[in-house]
Amino acid sequence: MITTEQENDAGGATVSIRLGNRDFALERKLMHVKGLKLDPGNPRLSYTLRAHGIIATDQDLHKILWKQDAVKDLSESILNNGGLIEDPIVHRDGVVIEGNCRTVALRELGKKYPEDKRFAKIFVKVLPDDVTDEQLMTLLGELHVAGKIRWGAYEEAEYVWKMQNIYNKTYDYLAAHLRWTRSKISQKISAFEETRNYIEETGDKQGINRFSHFEEFMKKKELRDKRDKDSTFMKEFRRWVFDGKLKDAKDVRDLPEILLNDAALARFKRGDMIGAKQVLYEANPSMVSSLYSIIDQATRELRTIPLSELEDLRSGATAKIQKLQDLYHAVQAVAKHSSLDL
Repeated sequence: MITTEQENDAGGATVSIRLGNRDFALERKLMHVKGLKLDPGNPRLSYTLRAHGIIATDQDLHKILWKQDAVKDLSESILNNGGLIEDPIVHRDGVVIEGNCRTVALRELGKKYPEDKRFAKIFVKVLPDDVTDEQLMTLLGELHVAGKIRWGAYEEAEYVWKMQNIYNKTYDYLAAHLRWTRSKISQKISAFEETRNYIEETGDKQGINRFSHFEEFMKKKELRDKRDKDSTFMKEFRRWVFDGKLKDAKDVRDLPEILLNDAALARFKRGDMIGAKQVLYEANPSMVSSLYSIIDQATRELRTIPLSELEDLRSGATAKIQKLQDLYHAVQAVAKHSSLDL
């Protein structure tokens, strides 16, 4: 995204934004904070609304956002800075397209400091009347997915899904636009679709908050492969999530190993994730021990040692031979002190 600014005759400025090989001009001008209206269609707000399961008024939206600690922190930051660093972006009618949290923070500062003019009027960037939904989506993605002010994981995934399925953007376009890999884009889209399926199937009012479970699922190739081969597996996984068998999304990371261990799987299905993990750790201490993980790695390396390394050893490479001797003696010492017969 490239921006340029030029003063206009009204004392404000015209800001030109270049997105997707297109330029469109935004008017920068002062507006009363009281004239700004929150946008329920904004991805961050629509996420919050779905989580609460309501259709909200502007006042409802304000209350929902003000409850968030991040917005209170933002208000304190604006107060300490003496104003905004970034202008909100609005439609001509005052609907805030980008900057809803800043708007709420400014409203609250205006209540607390009614005589302070810094919080009564602010500069905003006004979108042209002919701006398209696709241009807005591109702008929001540049700001909140590829940019510094990041959305949450679900909001990002919904954005990517819309860009592909509504605006027909290719993986190559999205990869360049968002600076993401194709695999990350694919995982985000699949996780969004499966979260939506989960909500439709279970009716879970907190379903959006389960997105991280499905994102972790899509990061695991073993789970993706099982989903592709077994048409019933995804339904079973959704039920596990709904029943609380996977209380933490990070638990999904252990699921491939659990599925391969009958004892661990039995405990998991009884709702005992801790017990299931303990079975795995006893079977493979490398999962929780850096020592045994390093031993595994060294074993793999020794089993596939290159022929060139063997030739060096045969030729009497002193330093390399010393490393192997040190390893041998260390293993022998552990065996002796542990009363092991190796």
